Amino acid sequence: MAAGCIPDALPWDIPLIAHQAGFQSSGMWVDPNTTWDKNALNKTRDSLKKTEIQLIDVEVTWLENDGNLNDNHKLIIDVGLELSAKNILVVNRHNDYDKALNQFYKMCEYANNNIRICLEFGEFTTVKSLNKAIDFVNTINHPVAGILIDLMHINRSMEDIPDLNNPIFSYIQGCDFYQSSKNLTGDNYITAAIDDRCCLSHGEAKKEEIIKMCKSNLDVSLEIRSKDLRDKFPDPYERASYIFKNCIREDYL
Repeated sequence: MAAGCIPDALPWDIPLIAHQAGFQSSGMWVDPNTTWDKNALNKTRDSLKKTEIQLIDVEVTWLENDGNLNDNHKLIIDVGLELSAKNILVVNRHNDYDKALNQFYKMCEYANNNIRICLEFGEFTTVKSLNKAIDFVNTINHPVAGILIDLMHINRSMEDIPDLNNPIFSYIQGCDFYQSSKNLTGDNYITAAIDDRCCLSHGEAKKEEIIKMCKSNLDVSLEIRSKDLRDKFPDPYERASYIFKNCIREDYL
């Protein structure tokens, strides 16, 4: 269960919510400017120990400003390492390509081969397609550098899901969506991405792509960010349970 399914939950509650719904793993938000205080790490560690939830990722780190590693980058990677997360999710909003490369590479070095540093591409970033993401990560040429594929974003970039056995792909974000999002740009696409996703087979995604995702060996993080579900299920525990019951991987195997 991606953290985006329950943006109204505190970080240390996310594993508890995921566990009660039936998930074996979850994502994690780390926002140093809001909820992530000095006690957050201990509270989250306790939740993970209690539930035995595996963290798929910690998000989000932004490539921006200059080419240096900043304190927020270090904090989020440190949290991921401390909580045994598998991946750090990175989004590029840097206008300077070389500085973005340098910043990402420094993140990989800081991770010290202990966690994957994964670039998420999409219309809302400066790396808008899978092909561009592959070029970016191949230029980095670091063993922990990887790519996160999101079904909605790759549909927007009008590319096919690649061979998921390629080790450059660390995990995949699954959801269903409406094909109208292909025509959106800028803030309109961001709104669709955070409000208009839906459970598997509840939208217009190609079923063969959902099947390919589910049959892969990759970890699948369900990114069901939905205003409709937030309105129908204001209780994040009930919302997570609904998502779990409507996104059974085995149904597509």
